[in-house]
Amino acid sequence: MNKLITKLQKSLAAFLVFIFTLLFTNITYAADAPSAGNAVEGGKLFHANCASCHYTTDQKLTGPGLKGVTERVPQPYQDWMLKWIRNNAAFRKTGDAYANKVFTDNSGTAMTVFEGTLTDDQIKNIIAYLANPPQEIAPAAGNDAGNKQGAPAAGGGENYGTILLITLGALLILVYVLRTVRKSLVSVANQKKGLPVHDDMSFWQETCQWIRTHKVHFAVINIFLVAVFCTYGWEYLWGIDVTPGYHPSQPINFRHDIHAGVNGIACLYCHSGAEKGKVAGIPTLNVCMNCHKGIQGSNPEFQKEIAKVYYAVGWDPQKAAYTNPQHPVEWNRVHALPDFAYFNHAQHVVVGKLDCKNCHGDVATFTTDQQFAPLTMGWCIDCHRATPVQMAGNGYYAKLHEALMKQDSSRKITEADMGGLECAKCHY
Repeated sequence: MNKLITKLQKSLAAFLVFIFTLLFTNITYAADAPSAGNAVEGGKLFHANCASCHYTTDQKLTGPGLKGVTERVPQPYQDWMLKWIRNNAAFRKTGDAYANKVFTDNSGTAMTVFEGTLTDDQIKNIIAYLANPPQEIAPAAGNDAGNKQGAPAAGGGENYGTILLITLGALLILVYVLRTVRKSLVSVANQKKGLPVHDDMSFWQETCQWIRTHKVHFAVINIFLVAVFCTYGWEYLWGIDVTPGYHPSQPINFRHDIHAGVNGIACLYCHSGAEKGKVAGIPTLNVCMNCHKGIQGSNPEFQKEIAKVYYAVGWDPQKAAYTNPQHPVEWNRVHALPDFAYFNHAQHVVVGKLDCKNCHGDVATFTTDQQFAPLTMGWCIDCHRATPVQMAGNGYYAKLHEALMKQDSSRKITEADMGGLECAKCHY
């Protein structure tokens, strides 16, 4: 009987160690398995490289909507999509029927070749994201689609904290049940030996005795708990003030989906600083008045917001003159970088030839301005490593680009190759 009790205790200890190890492995490393892909990282890569041409809904942008893409492409979809995303041009030349059908169905619009820009593991991450994308509402004027369009899924829909709490609760129940069984077995053994039936040891005394007799197991459990605490603490600290999807209310509800979407107003018409200097800038209401002197709106909701513009600039629509007092508008800031980080809009828009969507999302679908990208240092570095340098009409980097091409003419030159990872480029 004593041997049975000892085996039961050892089995319980081994089971606890196994469960904790398995849980920690799933939380920390399962998402990083290159074969399956990391959907969280894939979401970041998708928004940096693909979102300017594709929605994750069934609505077409430049390219087709990607809702259900993993079900309609040839199976296994991971292999087919890896070849297509890596180099769709080369894949079509192999004679793949579906690849050529996709090309034909989209009027022969060539998709970007990501070979040399994205690694196979990064492409697998994007595929994992597309296999289970966040709920996304197709853009439409007059609804709240924009508030949900740009925000990437946080944590890939997996709440590891909840999983951990549930598992710990289950383990505590298991400990209680096994302790009760042990006490029953001890009582039976003592009864046969003619010893007192009841075990008067408290749970704390039993725990202390277990620690004294299982020092190695106790040390392993403590090391595991410290590792979990450090891992979660590290992730929490990295997430401070990282708020994709943040969209505060504004004193005037300016709707990008109406101005940039329905009316097709170019971003640079209002944010002219983006191609001329460091800051894109919030346009003055005088820019708004270039149109709204004559456009007063037909929708009551729009008329209410336009009236706020008139109130701020002192415009009297009846007299068609600035005869009323002016009132400042206190906008709520959406995007903010730390003071030690330098970012120049003109360098990215004019020299880098980047689309505004890369960093701000498809604002033409937003009903409320919001933060689209995490804007972390890691996110910027990933973009510099993945974005090829646009050399057409860009003589600034010509000499350096030629030197790099002489070293290896087959690869694409990215911003990282041109000094985009130097600390002093962004920190001063």
